[in-house]
Amino acid sequence: MARWQEYSLGVAPQCSGFGTPDTVDGDFKYLQCDKPKVQLLEDSQDFDLLTGQIGAASEKLWGRKHGTISFSMPLEGLVQGYTPSAIVNPGTTGVLPYWLAIVANSLGSMGAPASASEFWKGLSASCNEYTVAGVLSAIATAITLDDATASDKVHAGEMIITAASATSGSVQFGFVKNKTGQVITLFEESGNTVNSAAANVYGSGTAFISVNHSAQLSMTMRYLGENVKAAYILEDCVCSGWKLTWESGAVPTIEFNFEVGNWSIDQTKGGLVIPDSFARIPQIVGASNGRATIDGTATCGLTSTTIEYKTEVSFIKCHSATQGVSGAVYRKPRFTVNATIPWSSSDVVYDETGSVVAAGDHEWVSKMRRGVTTSIGCYVGSNVGRIMGFMVPAARVAAVPQLADVDGALAYQLQFEAVAYTSDTSDTAETPVNSPKNSLFRITLG
Repeated sequence: MARWQEYSLGVAPQCSGFGTPDTVDGDFKYLQCDKPKVQLLEDSQDFDLLTGQIGAASEKLWGRKHGTISFSMPLEGLVQGYTPSAIVNPGTTGVLPYWLAIVANSLGSMGAPASASEFWKGLSASCNEYTVAGVLSAIATAITLDDATASDKVHAGEMIITAASATSGSVQFGFVKNKTGQVITLFEESGNTVNSAAANVYGSGTAFISVNHSAQLSMTMRYLGENVKAAYILEDCVCSGWKLTWESGAVPTIEFNFEVGNWSIDQTKGGLVIPDSFARIPQIVGASNGRATIDGTATCGLTSTTIEYKTEVSFIKCHSATQGVSGAVYRKPRFTVNATIPWSSSDVVYDETGSVVAAGDHEWVSKMRRGVTTSIGCYVGSNVGRIMGFMVPAARVAAVPQLADVDGALAYQLQFEAVAYTSDTSDTAETPVNSPKNSLFRITLG
């Protein structure tokens, strides 16, 4: 008698809509994640019915099946052995890792793709393209491209990536704040500058929160064991949130949380599946061009660093639907950034008007009380294919900074919330509908 001791997790988008699970084997992609935490639930009604016998429990009446699933994974970059070319870019088959497609779907990004093939290509993300020798010149805050052909491939709000070669460890990358002609101005100063007319522009894929947020596709998941009979099918899975960790010296990770609309066991779909191979995003260290920024300045001392996305999910009741619900509604998407930063003698103190004083509110308390916005970013990438960056261009302190002890030193526990942002500009046709322009959160791989 076989036991269920090993696991695989496959995911497929329900492009035909909520209530129509995907049953096509080829639509499922398998994730290199930890063992998922699955909770199978079923609504029940308790009636205090007369049982006719002392000590006998009354009957429970069972209703709708539902549940939850959560899993985490270290961040992957582009496909293992990625070789960029004019026709092999993020957005073509097999280049982008599957976790980014899932994030883009959860945020709405470019809207819902029409097929599983388009979904896994990453077409729900905003993708740009490779241009050989596309750079004319560069400084830390701006990159000038050769011509309109090169600049038209890069969009406001996306990340631009340049390097002498795909294997070079000296890579310039940053988010595009302004595009005027061939001049690409970065949101903040990049860690490296690649000032070479021979440098190439490399493609990237960006997931971002957009007006298409409600277009999230539900997913079908296969939770499998090593035996052919070991398969749970989780239908109508909708993402209620995820949490990204970006600790110094560590590989960044992401944890997903899904609401499950229906579940069953299928004794014909089991068996382990080897996930496709993608490059690993490296540890966030300087040797891999890692840095965290606050208001455009590379900032040391940050610990307990996370960014969390949550959305409220409610289900549309329908008597004729399989489990009594016919769809999901997503409301109040929010991003929360947490970090702990040590106190320093160089910290500034302000009065109520925002003037520097000797006695008053510490700068983080003052920013909270005055509603001053702060930009927060994190970048890492040892070479093309292993580059990741995210940006919250405007965030406000959302809770009173708390005093904490970090390695024996006083520090502040900070909580931020992403707020409205409208400073990205372009002289071409980008809009918040067809690009990450003015998105209040974006995350990129390249």
